[in-house]
Formats: sequence, structure tokens, C-alpha cells
Amino acid sequence: MKPKLYLIVALCLVPCAAFAARAQRDLAAVQSQIRQTEQQNRQITTQLARSGREVEQTQRDLVRSAERVNRLEGERTQLSANIAELETQRVRLTESIEENRGRLSESVASILIMSREPVFGTDDAREYVLASALLAGIAEEFSTQMREAAMQIKELEEVQKQKQAQQTRLERTAQQYAAQRTDLDRLLRTRTAQNEQLRSQQYEVQKRLRDLSARARNLSELTAGVSGDQVSVDTSFGNRKLRAPVSGRLTSRFGERSGLGLVSDGWRIRTRADALVTAPADGRVAFADNFRGHGRVLILAHKNSYYSVLAGLATTDVLVGQEVLAGEPIGRMPNSSSEMYLELRRGRRAIDPARLFNEPS
Repeated sequence: MKPKLYLIVALCLVPCAAFAARAQRDLAAVQSQIRQTEQQNRQITTQLARSGREVEQTQRDLVRSAERVNRLEGERTQLSANIAELETQRVRLTESIEENRGRLSESVASILIMSREPVFGTDDAREYVLASALLAGIAEEFSTQMREAAMQIKELEEVQKQKQAQQTRLERTAQQYAAQRTDLDRLLRTRTAQNEQLRSQQYEVQKRLRDLSARARNLSELTAGVSGDQVSVDTSFGNRKLRAPVSGRLTSRFGERSGLGLVSDGWRIRTRADALVTAPADGRVAFADNFRGHGRVLILAHKNSYYSVLAGLATTDVLVGQEVLAGEPIGRMPNSSSEMYLELRRGRRAIDPARLFNEPS
């Protein structure tokens, strides 16, 4: 009886042992998968952190590169203006010297004629004195003209020397400018590549913004549609005034009336051709597209419900939803002298840019 009992127990234990072994193997496999997944998650987290640091580094590099390009563009613009002014002076001095040369020739001819006149051999004292006085006057005028001519020639030489020095500086900066533009373009391409994930999310956002753009009748309605109605209670922005997004000359201020009697809600800034446009403050790109005859329009969302509206651009180098740093390049003006229209808004209300911005220079 006992052998049979042992056999029955053994037969029951064999499947249990097999099941336990299989369960152990399954558990080990699951644990291995968990470890692999955890390792992959750690790798992804590390990659994301590294990618975030790379994006931040690219942004900082772009800010520095934009500052160098802006400085060189301003310097080259000033050098070109100096050269043009010196060329105007050179032309004026050359014409003046030519006129003076004609007067000198007339004075020399008069002296030669007077010296050959027989009156100097006459016994008539009165005629002799008159002729001598006339000749002395002509000689004095001749001396004055000679001194004037010498001064003009010296001034012309100085102008030509200054012009040559300015042209040399302009040629020297050309290579530096080309290198900085190349570096800036490289960084912009890097930023574009880093934004590929953001670009893949753009379709629906851009569709919504284009629908909004089609409905909006003006920049005010467009900004209101982008920003919404909720406004932060905190109205502060910063202790230091912001740098204007583009270099140039202020041609119209907030509150001024145009020739048509329309009141300006912002600034108009006359810029140089192909001027670089940079973000005036840290923020997020809320709109970047063409809008109703304003050219390319950028709307940046800043802290505490402030929005800056930049209109009149030729190109934009950012995507909707992209975070930008103050001073980071975001676009360029047309390749001819043009105007940027700059508005500052908080909710639906336009604010005088002078409250937050330094005047452009």
C-alpha cells in the first residue's frame, strides 16, 4: 500500500515542480524586461537632459553670435556712411580747387599783361602810381588765392587719407562679418534640427492660427486671439529696460497720428537693409506667419501676460511654441531699407513701448 502511495505523491509533485520552475523562469524574464525597460528609460532621460542642455547651449551661442553680427552690421553701416560723406567732401574740394585754379590763371594772366604795359616806362607819375597799385592789388589777390589753394589741397589730401583708412577698415570687417554670418547661419541650422520634434507638432497649431489670422481684421484682434482674455494680476516685468528688437531710427511714436489721422498703438523703426531681428526678452513664439499686408508678423508671449508684436519682417527663423532667449535671433528685415512696426500689449490693451523699451539706435 505504501509504495502505491509514494508513487501517487511523486506523480503529483512532478507537475507542481515543473510549474514552479516555469513560473520562476517567467518571473526571471519579466524582471529582466523590467531592468531593460528601466535602463532604457534612464538612457532616454539622460538623452532628453543632454538634448535640453544642447538646445540651451545653442540658444546662448545664438545670443552671443547675434550680438557680434549686430555690432559688425552697425559698424559697417557707419563706415559706409563715413565713406559716402568723405567722397562728398572730396568731390566738393576737387570742384573748389578747379574753380580756384581758374581764378589763379586769370590773376597770372592779368599780372603778365600789366607787367608788359608801357605805362611802367612812362614819365607820368600819376599813371605809374595807379598801375603799380593795380598790380599790387592783383598780386595780393593772387597770394590769397595761392594760400587758399594750398589749404584746399592739404584738406583734400587729408580727406583722401581718411577715406582710404575707412575703406581699409570696411574691407577688414568684411571677412569678420562673413565669418560671423556663417557661424550664425550654422547655429540657426542647428536650432532648426533641434526643433524637428516641435515641427512635427506644428500642423494643427498652424491650422488653428491661420484660421485665426483669416478672421482677425487687424493686429489688435490677432494678438487678442492669440493671447486670450486671461491676464496676470502681476503687472511687473523687470527693472531694466529692454533693447529694441532691431537697430534703426524711431520714425513714429506711440499715440502719434498718421497722415490719415490714425493713432499709432506702437513704434515704427526705420531699419537698414537685411537687419537682424532679435527677441527683446525671454518668451515663447505665439504667432509666426504673414498677416494682411504687414509682411511676416511675430508675436512673442512674455511673462505676466505681456506680448510683443513685431511686423514687417521678411523672414522668420522660429517656430510657434518655441522658447527664445532675450537677444536670440528670430528673423531678418527685407533686403532694402524698411520699417518695423513694434507693439507691446497686455491682454487687449496696447502699452507705450517706451515703458519697457529703450529707443533703438
